[in-house]
Order: sequence, then C-alpha cells, then structure tokens
Amino acid sequence: MKRLCYVLSTFLIFAPLSTVLAKAPETAKIVFRSMRDGNFEIYSMNPDGSDQINLTQHRANDYAPVWAPTGRQILFTSDRDGIPDLYLMDADGTNVRQVFRKLIGREFPTWSPDGKALAYHRFHTFSIYTASIDGKNEEKLADGLWPAWSPDGSEIAFMASEFVWADNGNLRFPDVSVEIINLQTHVKEKLLPKSISMYRPIWGPDSDQITFSWNGRQENGFLEANRRVHTIDIYVVNRDGSGLRKIIGSGENIGVSNPVWSPRGNELIYNIYNHQGRGSRQLFKTTLDGGVPEQLTHRGNNLRADWFDPAFALPVSPQPSLLTTMWGKLKTQD
Repeated sequence: MKRLCYVLSTFLIFAPLSTVLAKAPETAKIVFRSMRDGNFEIYSMNPDGSDQINLTQHRANDYAPVWAPTGRQILFTSDRDGIPDLYLMDADGTNVRQVFRKLIGREFPTWSPDGKALAYHRFHTFSIYTASIDGKNEEKLADGLWPAWSPDGSEIAFMASEFVWADNGNLRFPDVSVEIINLQTHVKEKLLPKSISMYRPIWGPDSDQITFSWNGRQENGFLEANRRVHTIDIYVVNRDGSGLRKIIGSGENIGVSNPVWSPRGNELIYNIYNHQGRGSRQLFKTTLDGGVPEQLTHRGNNLRADWFDPAFALPVSPQPSLLTTMWGKLKTQD
C-alpha cells in the first residue's frame, strides 16, 4: 500500500511536466496557416517546402501558429470551442489544450523568449495583453493589435491606431503605425517619427531590426501614406529608426506581406497574393541580400509562417539583462 501511494504521489508531482517532456523537432521546421479542405488548418514543413503535414486536422479554423522557444510546443488561435482563443499543442500536433479557462476572444499570440509568458490581442477591444503561459496573471499592456515580443525580452512592438468598426462590419484602422513599449517602464514610442500605415511588425533574431508591411511611399528617409497606392511592400529598419529600406517589393496585381525571419537572420518567409481572378496566397522564401524568391507552397491558400531551428533555439531561462517586469512577476510565483 505504501508503495502504491508513493507511485501515485510521484505521478501527481510529475504529471504537470508532461508538456515539458514533449519532443522538439530535430531539424528546422516551419509552421503556417493553410486552407486546403474548406477550413484553416496548421501545417508544418521543412524550410525547402517539403514534407507538408497537417498538424491540427480539425473542422474548426486554426491559425496564427508560433513556436515555443524550445520548439516543444506550438501556440495557436482556434475557434474550436465557439470563439477564437489560444491553444497549445505539442510539436507533432498532439496534446491540444486551452491556455485560458475562460474563452473571451484572444488572437495572434507571441512568446516571451524564456517561454514562460505570452502576449496577444483581444480583437473586439483592440487591446494587447500579457499572461503567464498557464493562463494566469492576465494584464492589459496597451491599446493595439498584433504584438511581437523582442527576442531580448525587453520590448513588444505592435500596431497602434484608432481602430473602428465600419458600418459594413469591417475593421478600419486609418493612419496605423508601429509602436514599441518597454516592458519595464511601460513607455511607448513610435518606431519611425513620421510612420503611418505600417502593418504587423516582426523582430529580427538579434532584436536590432524590425520588418513590416507598408502601403505607401518613401521620401527623404521617411514613410508617407499614399492613399492611391494599393500595393504593399516589405521594409526593414533598425531598432533606432535608422537604415530604413525596402527589401521585397510588390508588382502589378501582386502584393507581399507578413514577413518572418529565419532563426539565422539571413532569410525571410513572406506571403505573395495574386489579385487577379480568384487569387491565392502562397509562401515564398528569399535571402535578405536580394536573392531569387523560392516558392514553398502551391496548394490552397497559405500564410503567416513561423520558423524554428534547434541549432538557433533561444535560451529558456531569462538572462540578467532580460529581467522585465513580467519575468519578475513570474519568478515570484516559482
């Protein structure tokens, strides 16, 4: 009887660690959103586009996948329980579970570099929140959408605007800009002084650069809105606002968007959308030095990728220089 109690106690102690023991991919993998069979699923593939696998296989809409810093888990959005909210699954698509007990409408998550926290937006209130990965300690951070946590852990970039619902039910966000909030001081600043109509920022792996999508023109080193232009290009800029340049341009009836960096920092994956006919969105990969784009997907609509490489995995514990307010709160609960 004593032995049975010991076994049961040991199981109860270590049961919560089952997610920690999930296996990370042994080679580089990309996850992405794909619609091929009537609804959005989350797929994985190799960096060359081979071995595409449906991880979710669910009738709900699953989207916005992001790798955990360890590669053992994938965080994503799904409406499988009635409204869009956040879920976790192991890297192979198994062990799917809700992050929060109460589902209220959370989308487009981003991980903290230590894997203990996440940021996301509540779409209906246009607000960005942070929380611990167990769904506790939820706290509003700023008004905005589409947060991106810097790899050094000190800042979050996001889209800021006066978000409003139009009469036709569509979301409008005029004069949207990229802002950055310091997680220790909560001080916000614009990425570029005159920047407007900038969309969905993504940090480079060294936290020194940010890419974003832009609809407009560049003059005298600044971006200015051009309401008559409907194409979208991809730009990169240094964290201090210097070095602004266009790295991927759109063409006639072709739009580019949603860039994401490779862990090595020398390539980008992005969407190309063909506006002609019924159109389709496909994932392409290119080097930052202007290499020839390589098409990775061909079937259905594919977008919003995230890239994991075990050779460049971030540390799972915060370094002394990364001690933010959020990490401080989490450490006190350990």
